[in-house]
Formats: sequence, structure tokens, C-alpha cells
Amino acid sequence: MSLDSYYKDHWVEIEDERLDRYEKMFQWSPAFERLLEPADITPGQTVGDLGCGPGFLTLQLLERVGPEGHVHSFDVSADFIERTRAKADAAGLSDRLTMHHLTDSGLPLEDAVLDRIVAKNVMVYVDDPAETFREFQRILKKGGKAHAIDSDFAMVAIDPVPPAEWRALVDAAAHAFRTPNIGRKLYGLAQAAGFADVQVQILATPDIKGRMLNFAQNIAGYAREAGTLDDAAIQRVLDIATTALDDGTYFAVNPQFVVTATV
Repeated sequence: MSLDSYYKDHWVEIEDERLDRYEKMFQWSPAFERLLEPADITPGQTVGDLGCGPGFLTLQLLERVGPEGHVHSFDVSADFIERTRAKADAAGLSDRLTMHHLTDSGLPLEDAVLDRIVAKNVMVYVDDPAETFREFQRILKKGGKAHAIDSDFAMVAIDPVPPAEWRALVDAAAHAFRTPNIGRKLYGLAQAAGFADVQVQILATPDIKGRMLNFAQNIAGYAREAGTLDDAAIQRVLDIATTALDDGTYFAVNPQFVVTATV
């Protein structure tokens, strides 16, 4: 797998260990409610879920649009497509769901068919974020909303890991992300795409229970793939964070930029 295209290739083929971590990382939490609230998703709407992952957000959207609504879920991973479909089947909601396995940057929908499109922690990986926002414009109805939520990895903190050591780890893993600082760029991208109104919030939920350790383990794996940071330095970051969780001194935060753009 080439490092140049790793940011997208590693989502097409996902090893079992990482798939298992995503099942833990992406489970819906009450803390996510305020991230989704500005999208104003209501019964009867047709909503897109770009980068549906293992399906937890899709299930939330299916519940919100109700029997008269519909959800289109998109992902580049065949594993995620199947996991999302299985969750919808188990919940008895698959009759209002259409799955799309993406193989290029376009979205396989006609113009002006969605009321909402949600992209949660996905824009960091897309080839061309500006083009993606233009696609959102195309597929949304008049008055529809594009709702993008993403991180800015320079702003992530895991204490008591020394900031310089965390930054070195993130820099070594940078090939796994197309635009690691996408969070700060979302507002400008939405404005440039011509949306009529763009609202932005920055929301952060402190983690004191170790939820972000799964994220740190993924970052460590990407850094090892690159081979530019000594393995002892990578392991030290994980050890500091794990020890802190065990002794009650762990604290982490990953600010989320929440941009809601109306056509």
C-alpha cells in the first residue's frame, strides 16, 4: 500500500483488529447528540450519511427520519457497507435505507434529492474537500443542509502525554489523512462552495474513561507504517496514556468543528 494514497486505501482494506476498534470507537454516545443537533434532522426527510463506517450514525439517522423518511449511506469500504446493512436489518429499518459502495469521488445521486447530508469525521480523508462541498451543493434541495463534523489533529490533547511527543506521533501518522487540519478549513470550504448560510461551532467533550485510546492506537499504527518515528517513541506515548488511565490521571480532548451550511 503506497504511503501517497494510504489516506484512502486504508479504508478500502481494513484489517480485523482495526475493524474491531472501529466498532468500539463509533458506537453512538449521548455526547454526540449536540454534534448532530444543528443539522435539524426531522421525520420524513431524505438524508445522506457520507462515510457511514460500521453503521452507528446511519441507525440514528434512520430513527430520526422515521417511516416516511429515507437514508442514503455511502462508504468506500465493503466491510462497512455490510456491517451497516446488517445493523439496519437487525433493527428492522432496512426498508428505508439505500447503501452506496463508493469507487470514486462523485456521489451517485441525482441533483437536488437530499434534505440533509452528514459527513462525520470524513472530510479529513476525501481527495478534494472543495469538490466534495460542491457535490453537497448539487445533491441538496433548496434549503437543504450540509452538516460536516471533523477534527483538527494539531488541537488534540491527551494528558499527561507531553505535547511535543503527541505532535511527533501525529506528524509521523500524517500520511493516513488527506487534510489533517481539516477542522479549521471547513467554514471556508463551505463559503467557497457558495452555500447561502454557513454556521460553525467548536464542541469538545472531555474523555476521562479512555475512549480516545482507540484513536491513539490507530495513530500509533499509522506511524509504524510510515517508519519515520522510532518505535520506542511510539510505544512511550501509548504507555503514558494507558498508565494514566489506570492511575486516574488521564484526560483527553478532541475538539470537533461543526459546520452547517444551507443551500
